[in-house]
Amino acid sequence: MSSTEHLMRLGLNSNEAKALDALMALGPSGAADVHRFSGMPRNKAYESLERLASRGIIEVQPGRPMLYRASGAKMVIDSLTESYGREAKEALEALEERQETGRGDSPEPQGDSTYAWMVKGEQAVKRRLAELIYEAKEDVFGIGGYPPKYLLSAKTALKAASKRGVVVRPISMIRPTQDVVGVSNEDKSVIEFRTVKSSPTLRVRIQPHDEKIIEGFVNTTGAGSMVIVDETLAFDIIDDGSDPRKVSGILMKVPGIPRIQKATVERILALYTRRL
Repeated sequence: MSSTEHLMRLGLNSNEAKALDALMALGPSGAADVHRFSGMPRNKAYESLERLASRGIIEVQPGRPMLYRASGAKMVIDSLTESYGREAKEALEALEERQETGRGDSPEPQGDSTYAWMVKGEQAVKRRLAELIYEAKEDVFGIGGYPPKYLLSAKTALKAASKRGVVVRPISMIRPTQDVVGVSNEDKSVIEFRTVKSSPTLRVRIQPHDEKIIEGFVNTTGAGSMVIVDETLAFDIIDDGSDPRKVSGILMKVPGIPRIQKATVERILALYTRRL
């Protein structure tokens, strides 16, 4: 990702990001220099520099020509971060007010106890997963493959839920031939690592349907997870590892189904797997 793309993520528009990037590369410069370096029209360069100056992101030296300079990378980012945080706080207040005067503060569809919503993008999925765990009142059950990418991303939320009395059980299924590597003892204290029992230790023969489910844990959900909250909500994370933007999380509420899903998985884990 280029520096201008990073700056745009912090709230600058395209021309402002290009102008600031040019100043960082050139040092103190006039609008004409920024125009030539960035390739944007001269009038756009001047407008962008003036907007940056009005926000206190760059400094101005009056004269002919007028010169502009960025104070330094850290000060620029600190200024952008402070501005972004202030704008975010004001936006939150405005949205909350709008929500209360609109449909109310319930995230669920009005008058509907069954729904499915999709979250797109790896970071958005991680944030939604953490939110669901923080909101849990009684129980959080999660299962995925190895490495437990999303379960680990929610480690802080899982620990916080456990401290407030929520029953927390996140599980990572690995192949019998794999070793748990790159995972700290602290992580192991939060996440339960399990593998399929060897045939001689099995008390019952694995049923074909159960075997497919186990293979699903180990293979299909290798980079994803299924998390069930309070036995009422199921959050399925789908990630094929090809592109963070293609990651999706499907939040489903269908009365009774999450409870059945959890019970089925726990039965299979008890019969056919062992803890590492």
